[in-house]
Amino acid sequence: MTELFFIFSQFFIIYFLSLLNVFALINKNYYLKFFSFSENLTFNLIIFLNFILLVSFFNVGLVFIISSYLTYCAILFLIYLINYKILININRLNTFYFVILFISSSIIFIQIANDLVIGWDAQKFWIYKTLNFFNGNSISNLSNLSNSWYPYLGSLSWSFFWKISLLEHEYSGRLFYVFIYLISLLLITNNLKISIFNKVIFFLLIIILSYDYTIHSHWSMFSGFQEILIFSLLSMAIHFLYKFANSNYKSENLNLFSILLICNLLVWIKHEGFIISLSLILTLIFFFKFESSKKIFISVFFFLILFIRFFIFEFYELNSSDIQHHGFEEISIENILDKISFSRIPIILKYLFLNIFTNYLMLIGIFILLLFLLTKKKMKKLNYIFFLIIFNLSSFCFIYLITTSLDLSFLLQSGMDRVIYQLCPITFLIIFEFINKKNFISKINL
Repeated sequence: MTELFFIFSQFFIIYFLSLLNVFALINKNYYLKFFSFSENLTFNLIIFLNFILLVSFFNVGLVFIISSYLTYCAILFLIYLINYKILININRLNTFYFVILFISSSIIFIQIANDLVIGWDAQKFWIYKTLNFFNGNSISNLSNLSNSWYPYLGSLSWSFFWKISLLEHEYSGRLFYVFIYLISLLLITNNLKISIFNKVIFFLLIIILSYDYTIHSHWSMFSGFQEILIFSLLSMAIHFLYKFANSNYKSENLNLFSILLICNLLVWIKHEGFIISLSLILTLIFFFKFESSKKIFISVFFFLILFIRFFIFEFYELNSSDIQHHGFEEISIENILDKISFSRIPIILKYLFLNIFTNYLMLIGIFILLLFLLTKKKMKKLNYIFFLIIFNLSSFCFIYLITTSLDLSFLLQSGMDRVIYQLCPITFLIIFEFINKKNFISKINL
C-alpha cells in the first residue's frame, strides 16, 4: 500500500511541476484564451525539457538542475498568487480531463511497477546516462561512459523524476515518459470537432492502438526506450502544426515557437530526431505562407539548434571517437558508394512495408487515404502531410542503405518497427482531415 501511495504521489509531482504557465504572467487574457487543459500542460512540459537541457550545458549536477527548476516554479507560483483566479482556474471540463488523465496514468504506472523490465537499448545506452546524472555527475562525465555520442535528454529527465520521487526505484523516473505520452494523446484530441464523450473514446482508442506489445515483441514502450519520447514530442508538434494551419494569425507565433522548441528537444533525445526535426522545419518553410523574414528566422533558429548540439558534444568531448551511431562508424564517400547496391534495396523495402502494415495507426492512415481517393476528395490539401511521410521514410531508408556496417537484415528487423512507431503520429493529420473534412486548411500553398 505504501508503494501504491508513492506511485500516485509521483503523478501529482509531475503534474504540479507541469502546471504553471509563464504566459499567464505575461498576458492573463491571452493565457485563458489560447491554452486548454492539455495545451497548458504540453507547453509547460516543452519548457521544462528545454529548461533542464539548457541548465545542463553549464556542466552542473542534477541537484543544481532540480533546484534551478524548482526555483523557477516557486517564482511563478508567487507571482500566480497575485492572480489568484488564474491559479485555481478550475472548471468542469478541466476537472473532467484531469480525472481522465489521472486514471489512465495510474493504470499504466501500476503496470510498469508490476513489470520491472529494462529494455535492451536502455541497458546498453540509456540507463548509464541516467545513473550518471542520478549519482551527481554532470554532462562532462558522459565522455567516460561507453556510447557517449548518444544524446542524453531522455536520460536526464528520467534521472530528474527518479531523484525527486518518494520511491527509491528507478522506474519512478520512467513514469514521466507515461505522463508526457498521455498528455500528447490528450492534446491530439483537441483537434477533433466532435463531442467531449467521443473525444474521450478517441483518446482511449489511440492509447490502445499505440500501446501495443504484440507487434513490438522485442521492445516495450516504457522500459527505458526513447522512442516513446520521440512519439510524444512529434504528436505535440503535429498538434501545433495542424492548429497553426487551421487557425487565425493570433496564435501563429505561439504555435511556431512551440514547434521550434520541440525540434530542439528531438535532436537531444535520439539521432532520429535530426531527420524528424528537419522534416518539420522544411514543412514550415515550403508549405506555409510566411513572410520571407520569418522563413529566414526559422532556418537560422534551426541551424542554431544544430550548432549548439554539435558544439556541446565537441566541447565536452562526447564525440571524441567521431562516431555518431553504433554500426555507422565507417562513413566516407568510398564506403557509402560501396554500400549502394540493388541487392540492399529490396531488403529495406521488405522491412519498411512489413512494419508499415503491422502498425495500426499507419494502417488507419492508409485506409483513410484510400477513402479520399475513392470519394475523389481534393488531395492537394494533404500535400504537406505527404511530404512529412515521404521525406522521413525515404531519409531513414537512405540512411540504412548507405551507412550501416552491420548485418542489414538484423538491423532492420530490430530497428525499422521503432522508426515507423516514431513516425506514426503523422497519421493523426490524415485522421484530422477525415473527421474535420469540412474544415479545410486555409494557409497551405496549393
